[in-house]
Amino acid sequence: MRYLQSVKQENEVKLDLKDKKILRLFSSDCRLSLTQIAKQVSLSRDAVNYRITNYEKKGIIQGYRTVVDLSKLGYSNYHIFLKLSNPSSEIEKKIQLRLCKINNIRALIKFSGNFDYEIALVVKNLTELDTIITKIIQACSGFLHDYEIIAITKTYVTETFPPDFIPKQAKESRPFKESKIDKKDIEILKIIGENSSIPLYEIANKLNISADSVAYRINNMKKSGIILKFIPIINYVSLGYNLYTILLNINEFNEEKEKILINFFDNDKNTLWAVKTIGRFNILVYILAKNINQFQESMLKLRSLFPKQINHYETLIAYEEYKYLYFPKELF
Repeated sequence: MRYLQSVKQENEVKLDLKDKKILRLFSSDCRLSLTQIAKQVSLSRDAVNYRITNYEKKGIIQGYRTVVDLSKLGYSNYHIFLKLSNPSSEIEKKIQLRLCKINNIRALIKFSGNFDYEIALVVKNLTELDTIITKIIQACSGFLHDYEIIAITKTYVTETFPPDFIPKQAKESRPFKESKIDKKDIEILKIIGENSSIPLYEIANKLNISADSVAYRINNMKKSGIILKFIPIINYVSLGYNLYTILLNINEFNEEKEKILINFFDNDKNTLWAVKTIGRFNILVYILAKNINQFQESMLKLRSLFPKQINHYETLIAYEEYKYLYFPKELF
């Protein structure tokens, strides 16, 4: 999938082991200092800086985002899958622009498959969800053939790279401490939401507070679980990957089946993101694979776990991304 495409890159970029280690570290926290990364990959600070700059120039890294847990700010996550009635390319572009302008929509991804688009959105209640669905229908201007709504209830996996890229490190599980945020915290989130690599002193200058105060507030939001992590936006096409989306309906999905599924996600080398949902489909999975064989390997293993319980599933191939935000600042 081509992420953002601020820098065009369609050809695969070759990486060595040092590159992969840097990108793995960067994907866990792109606010790590060059010195911190250099120590962990046994390179000089200048060498690390050169490589990261090169990732940006070659279009591997397309930007930096702050991942925010919007549920702690009163929002629920929904995904809507759209099937259009063959609009012309000109009309489809207008539909894309209209959808991107809806503030509650965090992401808009185009697919090849039974659905044409996936929309990720956040709302505070069902009344607001109804309003946003109406806006989506209006944005499609008579070309909406069908749509499917699912609510995200639980996250199983969330990674920037799958284990097949380079084995992931064990994560420290730490309890979050409840903490209230104020208007100044929200202003910080608005700044770092779409550019998580911005230096502390620049944030401080924008808000007329000290850099130490900014650092303290960011650290508090991390401790409370409002800020989950800082990540680079990766153009997977530049690394030779394709993104596949799987929508599954597993019959009588209970705690026992859930444990089996979690074990699969913990061991599968291609799973990028997986969540539990409510709707016609109860599982949503993103698989990142170099080729169809890798994808089929994961898919066949998954299906073999529930040979008689998978009632229905859809496989979609991600093609283009038009919007992807973790903190839609217009809502705050």
